[in-house]
Amino acid sequence: MSGGSGPPEPPHQAEEEEGWLLSFADLVVNMMALFLVLYSLSDPDPGKFETAAQSITKAFTTQENAPPPPTPFQQLVKNLQQELAVEGVEMDAAAQAQVNKRGSTFDFKTGDMFAVGQAVVLPAAEPLLDRVAQNLIFLGVQSYRIDVEGHTDDVPINTNQFPSNWELSTARASAVARFLISRGVKADRITVLGYADTKPKLPNRDEAGNPLPDNRAENRRVVIRIER
Repeated sequence: MSGGSGPPEPPHQAEEEEGWLLSFADLVVNMMALFLVLYSLSDPDPGKFETAAQSITKAFTTQENAPPPPTPFQQLVKNLQQELAVEGVEMDAAAQAQVNKRGSTFDFKTGDMFAVGQAVVLPAAEPLLDRVAQNLIFLGVQSYRIDVEGHTDDVPINTNQFPSNWELSTARASAVARFLISRGVKADRITVLGYADTKPKLPNRDEAGNPLPDNRAENRRVVIRIER
């Protein structure tokens, strides 16, 4: 678009520049106090003074009690939830998202993203990954570190392309990283990690050694971890 005021300032820049707001707030408080003193000297009517004091106190109290603005990570999750809801898709069905002080994590099941034993992103998974990439760019989150992790279950693989789950998990994480880069995410912000089956979310087998198919499905995943 042309003729506008330019792109919005990325939220991470706003976070880095919050320091001046504290000094500005102190200045405003001092000016209000001076205003009250001058007002009381110019008009000794205690009723008017009390009304003015209450109005100012109420204004500051309302501002102090206002909820803090969402962090870029919270906004990222919220945007994805809203976009998926428009298409009738629940966020939890597409990916598990978590937000903490350091950043956010998106956990994608590889069954929805890759064919069995393969590391090529399926077309059905591209729209969701595209939304992740575009929101990362729009919110300015690409100034943070982005780790893309590949995880498998404990079922061995031994093919010419993937001699073990180490190669498969790394290739899948690399495929997701390449997709994000193709959509504009900066490559120097991304790290690719392959963990094979060393970091399962749930036990792959029960105590008797029997496989747990549902747990294995949860463990086959790609994780996008965005942190400061």
